[in-house]
Amino acid sequence: MKKIITSLTCCSLLLACGGEKPTPQTYTQQIQSLSSQYFSMRPEIASYFGVSEENAGEGVLSTLSDWSPEGEQARRKGYAELIKAIDALDKSTFSDTQLVSLNSIRTEMVNAYKPAEVVKYGSVLGEYGIWFLPYAVSHLSGPHVEFSAIMEDKFAVNNAEDAQAFLNRLAAYEGMIEGTIAKIKHDQNMGVIPPDFVIENTINNLSKQLSYDSNKHPLINSLTAKMAAANVANSDTIAKQAVQLMDEHFYPATSQLKQVLNELLPLASHHAGIDRLPDGDKLYQSLITHFTDTNYTAEQIHAIGLEQVARIDKEMDALLKKVGYEKGSVGERMKILLNDPQYIYPNTDEGKAQLIADIKVDLARVNKKLPQWFGMLPDQDVDVKAVPAHQAAASSGAFYDAPSQDGKRKGTFWIALHDTASLPSYSLQTLTYHETNPGHHLQTILGLSDDLPLFSTIFYSNAAGEGWGLYSERLGAEMGLYENDPVDDLGRLQAEMHRAVRLVVDTGMHALGWSREKAIEYSMATEGNHVLEATSEVERYVVWPGQALGYKIGELKILELRERAKQQLGDKFDIKVFHDRILEQGALPLNIMEQKIDNWLATQH
Repeated sequence: MKKIITSLTCCSLLLACGGEKPTPQTYTQQIQSLSSQYFSMRPEIASYFGVSEENAGEGVLSTLSDWSPEGEQARRKGYAELIKAIDALDKSTFSDTQLVSLNSIRTEMVNAYKPAEVVKYGSVLGEYGIWFLPYAVSHLSGPHVEFSAIMEDKFAVNNAEDAQAFLNRLAAYEGMIEGTIAKIKHDQNMGVIPPDFVIENTINNLSKQLSYDSNKHPLINSLTAKMAAANVANSDTIAKQAVQLMDEHFYPATSQLKQVLNELLPLASHHAGIDRLPDGDKLYQSLITHFTDTNYTAEQIHAIGLEQVARIDKEMDALLKKVGYEKGSVGERMKILLNDPQYIYPNTDEGKAQLIADIKVDLARVNKKLPQWFGMLPDQDVDVKAVPAHQAAASSGAFYDAPSQDGKRKGTFWIALHDTASLPSYSLQTLTYHETNPGHHLQTILGLSDDLPLFSTIFYSNAAGEGWGLYSERLGAEMGLYENDPVDDLGRLQAEMHRAVRLVVDTGMHALGWSREKAIEYSMATEGNHVLEATSEVERYVVWPGQALGYKIGELKILELRERAKQQLGDKFDIKVFHDRILEQGALPLNIMEQKIDNWLATQH
């Protein structure tokens, strides 16, 4: 794993100094020497990536982000300065490969900053420390969500110092929420209030947090388990201190936030799109660029979505007829399939355990085939885990978390199992290939090269990352993993249809006046998916505008580049080499990915 160099000294890249000439820093060192500036703005992300305090910066693991209006302004200023610092790097000794990496990092940083240049509300460096968020809180994002998820699942407790840092963050939680409430009111004064259903969902999530006895809260359970595993001295005393901090800071802050949202709810609109917000059309266009690496308009993406929906519908129709489902629309027939008991896992502990076991079987199958399709292979296994029950309802379904920088925490495929009816067995192969291998896990592990700085992982391309995940689903079919299994192949096509539908409904809600209900109805009618899945997905697009566009836009670009390589190389085309070229420097922005592939092709003649 990479060693991260964070301290800025007089002999660093940005400051001139006299005396003996310092030893030139490597490319990775120069980039990573700026990371403490970033982590000071977003301390939680150091924990997310498993960066030690020694490497993240002194005191970082004991502090939390400042979500107040003043904190947001300071973060925007600091982020702009960080981009300038990237521009000031001495590039004279950088190789072509390093220049590609640097250009990728800079492009993603600039794109992530564009929404903050358009509007004064919202949060820059919000979700995952890179996504811009239009609302201070929602059911999926905000400090109330991030704190619990990171402290429970990502924050390492290896010794008494780590345990004290955990306590320090618990003590700081109330102040962070007070800043968040100030930000909610600040944005409200600018005419920015989340839709009513988003506020209701958020209130429900906060109520669940408040439902636990303090000594049985998942945060306390997590801390206790981590201390036990690490044999931390005086763990009982530390646990009692944590419970006291929960009573004195966590619960009062959570209750206060819930009260503020209850007061805000009557003022909220039911309108789903951000087009109702000040400069909402400009904000959405900037978010399209942020999440797709393109300058497509909402109307162009909507049209691409409708075209893709029509194509996939024809493929699904033919396959449905092949397996005996002949009458009704594709969506209607997929609903029949969805309700067939033979494909539904019981919503019990035993059923959920069997679902996880079946995912692991699919993972083992694809792993055997990887050497035929990739020259470079992941050197780390991936964990498959259920999202903790108390987080599952607020989760976005299934997702992948990168391994920690110290290698102690594996890359993990998380799957939310609050209702197994929304996860029929024929959907699992495709979901597995997207999140593990050859999807996000393989992509992430290959991108964690010692030759690349951590910033190349933090500031990744949403379109390239999620585009590769969707491409991996298609690749599963090309690898023969659906042979003699047409129902699972229908699940693959339904998943592709889901990404095409995203292009239609995301742009529909945020640019074309679609309601939440219209988006849900269109999703269900077109995909034939479960009402709970359709609802949670649509409500995700409401609070993460533009993010869901990256999947299909990115996949289409990868397929375009593969076809270009086939045409130019003819018999010399090697799918393993092509895949390695796509993945070897991480999730590059689509324009840089295209330039890189074109440059590679130019050397092959």
